[in-house]
Amino acid sequence: MKEIAALRKIKLALAGLVYFDDILKDEIGANFCLLLDQLTAKEIKCEDIYIQYQKFYKSLLGLTWSEYLVNLLFKSQNAFTVQAAAQGLEGVDSLMQEHVASDLKIFQDLAKITAQDILALVAKRFVKEMTEIDKEIFSAELSPENWPVWQVTPIKAKTANTGNKKEFMSATEWLETVRREFYERFVAAENWTENVSLLADYYHWVGFGIFARYAAFNVQEHGQWLEGIAKNDPIRIDNLICQEREQAIVLRNTEAFLQGYPANNIILYGNRGTGKSSLVKALLNEYISRGLRLVQLPKNRINLFPGLIAKLAKIPLKFIIFIDDLSFNEEENDYKNLKSLLEGGVESRPANVLVYATSNRKHLIRESFAGRRTDDVHAQDTMEEKLSLADRFGITVTFLSPDQETFLKIVEGLAVQNGITLEKEELRKRALQWVLMHNGRSGRTARQFINHLLAEHHMSS
Repeated sequence: MKEIAALRKIKLALAGLVYFDDILKDEIGANFCLLLDQLTAKEIKCEDIYIQYQKFYKSLLGLTWSEYLVNLLFKSQNAFTVQAAAQGLEGVDSLMQEHVASDLKIFQDLAKITAQDILALVAKRFVKEMTEIDKEIFSAELSPENWPVWQVTPIKAKTANTGNKKEFMSATEWLETVRREFYERFVAAENWTENVSLLADYYHWVGFGIFARYAAFNVQEHGQWLEGIAKNDPIRIDNLICQEREQAIVLRNTEAFLQGYPANNIILYGNRGTGKSSLVKALLNEYISRGLRLVQLPKNRINLFPGLIAKLAKIPLKFIIFIDDLSFNEEENDYKNLKSLLEGGVESRPANVLVYATSNRKHLIRESFAGRRTDDVHAQDTMEEKLSLADRFGITVTFLSPDQETFLKIVEGLAVQNGITLEKEELRKRALQWVLMHNGRSGRTARQFINHLLAEHHMSS
């Protein structure tokens, strides 16, 4: 049959993929390839084809076939994507571009295969090759004409407005919106081989692999690599009210970093709830479009830092490694690891990596030398070594707890941002009552109070 020959030709073409052979390893793609194998075999097993068709269908749920294929291109990590991310199309030689165009031709041929094409071939082969038992099994509801059909038209996902309100996107929303925009441009091309430049633009702007899919990451427990965070904290710079002095210092350093100028590691010091962590997380939403990514490194995994930055150094994006709530007991030795990694300048920290840490302890180390002999010659040296850890951060930013009037300004600002219309005096009165019953004055307490008012409003409406 012509249909069998056409599918075998496509299956053979997959072996010729030079860069984008991810489809052979991905679950959905592997399911499809196995289905092709079974459909084009000299002798078919009807039950196996039915099972494999259903397996492929279920693995594709929520996507069209073309969406899956193009998304696979967007998230791929290979020599072309890395080169294009670093230098754009100009940095990709002509031979590599030719190979990419050839790969895209194969992907377009795959995208043209519909469920109807597959089911038509299934029906033909079943009619000719079914056993008597197969005829009994695949009648009525299990007949190929009743098998489910995957989507052709993409589901319209809710994406953030890309017009005047683009500044209100979280980093995750921005990545999804840009991906959707590039997808629509990609499939609009009559010939996908013409999309080499478009793909290079995508990688150069957004990144590749997991870095095109996620904005924030956790370090895996054993340090093999990173795991993406599905939705990053949507906190914005303008949500952090009465923090202008602290923000100016951090933003200026981050701007220098993103522009390729020398920049410093930062320690953000202050009481709980003063917005230290929120400011670091807000940087991601502010600068996602300029290639910034955030990597959260727990204090108990600091020993993984050298291996981590060695890998990040090869990725043409900018990374802030975020260590939250940094402090050490006197008996802990992790401070030595941290101090060591912050020393040595360029040799220990690549130019595309900074460390931003928060702490509510002035010297990071909880000092406890009671009981040591006064003639212990090492005691003073040990103390000085520990207290010098903070010096390894080039910039220290101190966050102060707000006084009453500043706290009320934060509350009022957040109330406006969240559409709360209480009279000013009533708002201030209730905010002060909230402070007395809860955690004292802080930006976090103000946010919790506003959340309470929002819940109260929605429950009463």
